[in-house]
Amino acid sequence: MTENDVLKIIMQRLGPGWPLPKITEELQGVLLDISSRADFLTAKNTISTVDAQSEYNQPENLKNIYELAIEGGAVLDKKTYRQFLNHWKGLISPTKGTPTEYAMRHKNLYLWPIPDGIYQVKADYSIYHPTVFTDIFFGSEFYEAIYEGVLAALMRGQFWTKSDSSQTNKNFFRNVNGQAEAEKHSDAYEAEIAKLIANLDVETETTFVEYRDI
Repeated sequence: MTENDVLKIIMQRLGPGWPLPKITEELQGVLLDISSRADFLTAKNTISTVDAQSEYNQPENLKNIYELAIEGGAVLDKKTYRQFLNHWKGLISPTKGTPTEYAMRHKNLYLWPIPDGIYQVKADYSIYHPTVFTDIFFGSEFYEAIYEGVLAALMRGQFWTKSDSSQTNKNFFRNVNGQAEAEKHSDAYEAEIAKLIANLDVETETTFVEYRDI
């Protein structure tokens, strides 16, 4: 599903007499919000290490890391960045070897010991929906939440009207109560989110997104 697909449904639900809105920002906000509510989107990736390099970019749109593991080896232990820095205390030269730990800070991953060669680090993690996209990552079970979320955002934003409004297009709204409409769609959106989370808890199913190696 694309942004244009969402817009078509939005216009069908609004009916005749409403102006054609731009929904890019509203849709971006809804997709990001949905992905923040639970780990609905998951991904796997491979980080190829470099000899003597400890710092690597985090996976794009990272939310939570489930597991980092050396291919064919052990799972890496997660440490705080402060614990990572403590490894360096008193060292004239850094410790090199097969990484056994990782830390995170400022969208970077830090491996310890510092890799002494090329290792394939397998990453299993959840992500936020990207703000720039062509196709929406969420499957059909999310569509109703997306529609209601965008409608709620429009009613709170572009389609918000008050009795003292000076908007030139306010006649399009045919005396619709913008606040009531926003609340109606917001309630429907929250109800859909609750169902999605309940189904996720029962089925433990997520949408898998495959990325190229980092």
